[in-house]
Amino acid sequence: MTSPATIARKRAGASQLHRVSAGEAMHRGVLSVPFHTPLTKVAEMMARYRMHCVVALDERGEYQTRYWGLIPAAELVRIATTQDLEDRTAGGSMTSQVVTVEPADSVHDAAELMSDHEVDHVIVVDPVSDRPVGVISTLDVAQVLAGERPHTPRGAYRVAQLMKRNVLTVGPSTPLREVARLLSDNGISGVPVVEHGKVLGVVSETDIVAKERGPVVHRGRLARWFSRGPRSADTERLAARTADEVMTAPAITIESWRTAADAATLMLDRRVHRVPVLEDGKLVGIVSRADLVSAFSRSDEEIALDIRDDVLLGSFWIAPEDVDVSVRQGEVTLRGAVESDLMVELVSEAVQRVPGVVRVKSKLGARSTAEPPAEVRRLFPSA
Repeated sequence: MTSPATIARKRAGASQLHRVSAGEAMHRGVLSVPFHTPLTKVAEMMARYRMHCVVALDERGEYQTRYWGLIPAAELVRIATTQDLEDRTAGGSMTSQVVTVEPADSVHDAAELMSDHEVDHVIVVDPVSDRPVGVISTLDVAQVLAGERPHTPRGAYRVAQLMKRNVLTVGPSTPLREVARLLSDNGISGVPVVEHGKVLGVVSETDIVAKERGPVVHRGRLARWFSRGPRSADTERLAARTADEVMTAPAITIESWRTAADAATLMLDRRVHRVPVLEDGKLVGIVSRADLVSAFSRSDEEIALDIRDDVLLGSFWIAPEDVDVSVRQGEVTLRGAVESDLMVELVSEAVQRVPGVVRVKSKLGARSTAEPPAEVRRLFPSA
C-alpha cells in the first residue's frame, strides 16, 4: 500500500513539472545535416557539440517545405552495435517517429510523452514555423524535479528576466474613470484587463483619449457632413463606460521564455509599447520598451553569444562554423555563407533586433547548392 508521504511526494513532483514550461527547460538549438551525410560524421557532430540528437534535413528548395527527421544518440548507438556506420547516411538512419511538444507546453506534458513513447527526449517545435527549437531530455526533467533553475543560454536575455512582476491590472467592469486615474497616478501608459488570471485585452492612454475626443468628423461638403453620422465603432467607444468596452482586444501577449529580441520584434511589428507576459496562459508580468532598453547595456561578448546561440543556431539552424560573428561597441559584423539570398536578408534582420546591437555590417553570401556547410566540410574535406 502506498503511504501518504509517498503520495504527497508524487503530487509535489507533478506540481513542479506543471509549473515549468518546455520553453524554459529545453536546451535550445538543434544542429542539422543533409540527408546524404554519412552517419560517422553525424556521430562526430554529436560529440563535438554534446547534442542529444541531430536533425536530418531534406531540402526541397528555397520556398518549399523542408522535410526533417531525427537521429537520436540512442539510435546511433543501436545501429553501431549491429551494422557498419560507414554504410549508413543520416536520411536512412533517422527515426520514423518524432515526439514533439510546443514551448508553451509544460515539462509534465513532455515527461508524459517520454513515458508513453518510451523515449529519453522530446523535440520542442515552434508552433508558427514548425521548426525544432530545442530538446528536452530525461535529465532536464530530473533537473526540474530537483528544483534546479532551467537552462538559459549564455548571453540570452529572456522576457522573464526583464519583465515587471507586480502588474497593475483592472477588471472588465472597472469604470473608465478609475482606469484613467490608475494610469495617471502610476505614470504608466496602459494596463491589462484581466479576469480569473486571463488577459482579455489592454486599455491604453490612446484608447481613453480616443473616447474623450469623440468621433472624427471629416469636414467635406456640407451635405456629406450632415448625412454621415459617426461610425459604429466610434459610437460604441463614445458610449463606453467600463474597461471592457474600450479595451483593445484580443491582447498582444508574449510567453515568459521568449527572448528580449522576440519581444522587441513583436513591439515593433505590432506598434505597441508594452506586452503582457504569460505562463501557461496566465498573466505573470508585463514588459515594456523601457524594460528592453536595459538589455542594451550588455557587453560585446554577451551580444555575440546571443547572436550565435539564439539567432544562428537556435532560430536558423546555422552551425557556428558557417558564420563568423564579431562585435565592437555594439556594431556587429557577419562573415560567411548561408544557404540562400533570402537567408542572408533574414539573418541580418534578426541580428539587428538583438538587444544591444547598434548596427549590422553583413558580409554574408549565398552558398551554391553544391557547396556543403562549413561543419560538413570540416568533418569530411572531400565532400
